[in-house]
Amino acid sequence: MAALRACVYFVEEALSSLWRSRLINALSVGTIAVSLFVLGAFLTVASNLNGVVARWTQKVQVTFYLEDGLEARIRESLVNRLEADARIESTALVTREQALERFRTLFHDLRTLPDDLGENPFPASVEVTLKAGRYTAEDVRALVSAYETAPGVEEAQYDLLWIQRLSTAVRLVRGVGAFLGGILVLAGVFTISNVIRLTVYARQDELDIMRLVGATQAYVKGPFVVEGMIQGGLGGLASVGLLWLTFRVFAQDALAASDLLGRAAVFLPAELCLAIVLGGMAVGVVGSLVSLGRLRV
Repeated sequence: MAALRACVYFVEEALSSLWRSRLINALSVGTIAVSLFVLGAFLTVASNLNGVVARWTQKVQVTFYLEDGLEARIRESLVNRLEADARIESTALVTREQALERFRTLFHDLRTLPDDLGENPFPASVEVTLKAGRYTAEDVRALVSAYETAPGVEEAQYDLLWIQRLSTAVRLVRGVGAFLGGILVLAGVFTISNVIRLTVYARQDELDIMRLVGATQAYVKGPFVVEGMIQGGLGGLASVGLLWLTFRVFAQDALAASDLLGRAAVFLPAELCLAIVLGGMAVGVVGSLVSLGRLRV
């Protein structure tokens, strides 16, 4: 019961102190919110890009573009050779007409371009999907090397290089997010530390009286720690709210990009949102402890 009464006292004193200095505490909460918002934004982008990389890696595709006017027997021979290859999961023949229709579907603003040219500029092709476990860089290059000079093949293209570059971009986004987020989190710790220090100075007479009547260090410092924790928690909640609003504002752009990415953009999972809030609370506690450690409380 004594512990429960102490916790209730800590919370009541912390809330009272937050309200008394609400303007400066709002600055502290805002600093935490901005720092965690930046970190959350980078996490959201990295999470969506990571999903794209995972899906594209599972379906690495090689496209063999065919020569114009290729005889049917040569084309069928090439397709049969590809289908018999142990590295290949499936093949799909795309005619020039199908390639043109695909272009018009994906690029609505440019759908009249082929008509302006007066001819269909797209060649026929064979799209090859590799089997799971056979889409390493060495496997893909070996497959391309084996068929790029085959009769009827004009050019071979594959997307593994883009997947590798996208994977590098994901790591870069995570690194930049962690770096900027870390700097801003330190700024949040510094801000909360200074706010708590000002609060301690403002209540110095009250704290002296508490010590004179026998209050323990834990009882004196507890409200300040809870105050920092509440500030950090409010900052975390505010950052999640800002992330959600930003995500909704840009939802149309995200949906427009979903055709390219292979799925609709998704918000952070609930576990990460909770982690952001808890991280804000931890920042608040650290800031409070740093301040209390430097003062005679």
